[in-house]
Amino acid sequence: MVTENLDHLLPEVRELLKLTRLERLEHIKKDFWIGYPLALVALQKLRELFDHPRRQRMPNLLIIGSTNNGKSMIIEKFCRGYKPKIERRRIDWDKFYDLGGYDQLIEMPLISVQMPPAPDTRRFYIAILDKLENSYGCGSPAKLQFTGSMENHLLSLFKKFNVRMLIIDEIHNILAGSNNKQREFLNVLRFLGNELKIPLVCVGTKDAYLAIRSDPQLENRFEPFLLPRWKAGREYDSLLASLAATFPLKKPSNLNSTKISEYVLQKSEGILGEIITLLRRVAIQAYYTNETIDEMMFRMIEYHSPAERRLIFEKSLAEVS
Repeated sequence: MVTENLDHLLPEVRELLKLTRLERLEHIKKDFWIGYPLALVALQKLRELFDHPRRQRMPNLLIIGSTNNGKSMIIEKFCRGYKPKIERRRIDWDKFYDLGGYDQLIEMPLISVQMPPAPDTRRFYIAILDKLENSYGCGSPAKLQFTGSMENHLLSLFKKFNVRMLIIDEIHNILAGSNNKQREFLNVLRFLGNELKIPLVCVGTKDAYLAIRSDPQLENRFEPFLLPRWKAGREYDSLLASLAATFPLKKPSNLNSTKISEYVLQKSEGILGEIITLLRRVAIQAYYTNETIDEMMFRMIEYHSPAERRLIFEKSLAEVS
């Protein structure tokens, strides 16, 4: 039984110390939600947008941030609160063939898809239809049961299942196409917003803003929301304290010591995903040694910053050539 003072951990994390060592290690390795202030603001904006009454010109949101800086984490957290409504249906003749029933999609409040590698309208439509099909259940492939244009079929499905928001991640991929392809895809976004009267949420790097800005009509409809890199300050200190309370280690970890906090910020380059990855590796090392994250743990692991990894890769390429 654990008898140590566990005030350094969140209440739900304290319970994890009752697990086996292997289960505790698996928890340290898992992804987890960090509700830092700016992420909570983003979630609130998404909720307000989702609840916005339909009108001729719907507001949209453009979430911008560096790669691996928490954008997808926010979207995943938001989507978990708006799951599809699915009913279990029985088929009349299952008593003869023992086929049981099938799941049927009744409502899908929001659809979140990833932008294709290039602005290909057909691939984009298929990605949305695949998302619908995965919620359809057996025997009801969404993208196969239609005649006529894929565009009209898509619009009818959105209305049938009362889709109230469309989220598009990696929207900066628009810039991977020719100017004509870019314009075509931006026209599709504007058309979907006008026809369906639902809010669009686009997510991407700073290049996403350049893509949206190239269409003045779309630029006016999208409110930009920036997720900047982390800098030293109270919010960064609060983030480190939250992370320390999340790892199920038996002893307190002082991540807010000047040496540790500055080292983590420098190594991570202020990128949230890098901060979490670095601290997770250190937490695993602490799990195997003294159950606390201190300066020694950082010296015991191997971790390279994004810039260092690029230099190592470039050096390797030079050696190969």
